[in-house]
Amino acid sequence: MGKETLSQIESESEMPGPYKIVAATSFGVFLSALDSSIINVSLVTIQNSLGVVMSQTQWIVVAYLLVITSIMPLMGKFGDRFGKTLVFQSGMLIFITGSLLCALSTTLPILVGSRILQAVGASMMTANGLALVTYYTTPKNRGRAIGLNSIVLAAALGLGPVLGGILTEFFGWQSIFLINIPIGIVGFFIVKKLIPETEKILETSFDTVGAALFFVFLFSLVYLVSVATETSLSLIIVYSIIIIISLMGFIYREQVFCSPIIPTKVLADRRISTSIFSAIFAYMAMVSVSYLIPYYLQEALEFSQSATGIFLVSFPLVISVAGPVSGWVSERMKAKYQTIIGLFVEMGGLILLGLTLANIPMMVLSICIMSFGLSLFTVSNGNFIMTSAPKKYMGVISALTNISRTTGFSIGIAAITAVFGWFFSTISIDNPSLEYALRYEQAVQSVIFVFSLLIIIGIIISAFRGLSPAEQGEEPVDEEVCITPERE
Repeated sequence: MGKETLSQIESESEMPGPYKIVAATSFGVFLSALDSSIINVSLVTIQNSLGVVMSQTQWIVVAYLLVITSIMPLMGKFGDRFGKTLVFQSGMLIFITGSLLCALSTTLPILVGSRILQAVGASMMTANGLALVTYYTTPKNRGRAIGLNSIVLAAALGLGPVLGGILTEFFGWQSIFLINIPIGIVGFFIVKKLIPETEKILETSFDTVGAALFFVFLFSLVYLVSVATETSLSLIIVYSIIIIISLMGFIYREQVFCSPIIPTKVLADRRISTSIFSAIFAYMAMVSVSYLIPYYLQEALEFSQSATGIFLVSFPLVISVAGPVSGWVSERMKAKYQTIIGLFVEMGGLILLGLTLANIPMMVLSICIMSFGLSLFTVSNGNFIMTSAPKKYMGVISALTNISRTTGFSIGIAAITAVFGWFFSTISIDNPSLEYALRYEQAVQSVIFVFSLLIIIGIIISAFRGLSPAEQGEEPVDEEVCITPERE
């Protein structure tokens, strides 16, 4: 007997509810997000173990985020074309394999290469996780479902440093990768049992050229930001030319090709574009906490790895409470207002953090405030963009939604590494007698204040988002696409 089609499942009233979908997809969403943050607390240990420096260590994080960001639209398109559940499950298997290879790595190049394999699997899960949640929900319960999904995402980002610190201190840094294997295996079978396959969009041809151009554009952009402070002017010019040509080629290709990877009409929709760009700036600002604060706690305040992780546990705890509340509010408040309020609260928490460095209780309070604001923004923003998405593009739009997060993280990490290095060296020159911890604190404080300004840009962008179809009492309208009938 062949696979059940979506229509058959609907007719038999076997459609999974939103909570089952969130529970099943949460394993993949958790793992892909966890491995973008669990490693942060362990970087100092890995750096010393492999005999490398901070500028080299950042590639363990950046390579993972860079690959996820570059290929996520392609994986979202694969989900639309071949079935979101199949691509999601395949991603889990690839991710588990990459995790095992990371744990067995003995040099930095091998570790970075294994992280790239991890990233391929993570992009398959991330691109289709939110799409599956959206696919099996309605505007009436979608906000709560996305709110629960955001809890899993934020919990992974917040628990990452906690687990990373404890595991690295007591079991070695390899254990932060080995923990993925049992979680991934359990998640694979749960997805297999609970989530039916989605209907497939079978286009007449696949936009290979468009996919390649987009990969070159995004990869070159993130890579240039990562190496800009360490490369020559001539190479910067070369990369800039590659970025411009690939972007222009991609835009032209998507306008003339029958079944594009990312339809230009979708990107031209201000509801979608404002959601993506405001999220990029919100996540870039957050990197000053998730990436830089663990370094500050360990190198300036001499925290242990486990103590650093415990300090950062306030983030997932706040998200656990704020996520469902934010989802409930997003079903009743226009996204424009909730996202702006959330960004203002996030900025307030970030500024308070900069003003209270070294005061541990106040730092915890600051991170709680920032986390609550970020939850208000991300849940409302996610609900808004997925409700605005035409159903046939849910995989691609889900990928773009997650790209805003990974792009913000990857560019933010590269930028923070450069900005912190500049501030620290300047302070050291101006105040050679200043003790190390105080110089470190002043540099971190300067970075936090600079990056809090990015949230203002996000607020301005978010103010122009307009109304989603659900807010107007409508459903997204699908346009005609060039497809071929599905064959048995």
